[in-house]
Amino acid sequence: MTTTILLIRHGQTDWNRDGRWQGHNDIPLNQTGLEQAQALARRLAGWPVTHLYSSDLQRASQTAVILGNALRLEPVLDPIWRERDVGAFGGLTSPEVAATFPDIWAKRLTGILDPPEGETYEAMHHRAGQALNQLLGHHNGDMVAVVSHGGLLHAVAAHVLGTNADQYSRLSFRGNTGLSIIEVHDGHATLVRLNDTSHLE
Repeated sequence: MTTTILLIRHGQTDWNRDGRWQGHNDIPLNQTGLEQAQALARRLAGWPVTHLYSSDLQRASQTAVILGNALRLEPVLDPIWRERDVGAFGGLTSPEVAATFPDIWAKRLTGILDPPEGETYEAMHHRAGQALNQLLGHHNGDMVAVVSHGGLLHAVAAHVLGTNADQYSRLSFRGNTGLSIIEVHDGHATLVRLNDTSHLE
């Protein structure tokens, strides 16, 4: 029996548009993000999704409500699917982070950035594994959708692929409402689709 997990990044916010680190800052979808969520909902409306989960941050939950209306499902909000807390990076653009924290920013070329006052990559990676295992423990043979965030989805993919922290930047989850799909059969998980935004074309 195959369990299918649809991993979805939230729609666009003004901070996405402006290139600002969001983390736990609770920024709503902008008009473009609402339209992206509607396009995703039209795409998935006929899919046999049985359960819908979402981060409790509003950019994800707003996306999930629009999707849930198309699927006739009520999203279950769970903070385990939240974005990484980016601490002192919150609200800054990457050039501003580089100027303010040059030593930390330099590490992006060889490893993982751990923002001051934020959640470490190790902690986020552990949380992502818990979220994935929790999902698989409750659903066997179902198609389940989760609306979350780029950083957390990176970490889920790292669990599936068995990649090390220094390979974090080799995948992209930057596409708003990007769809990634994991199939799990006999305990073996396979990433079969990554950051598909064809519904926006």
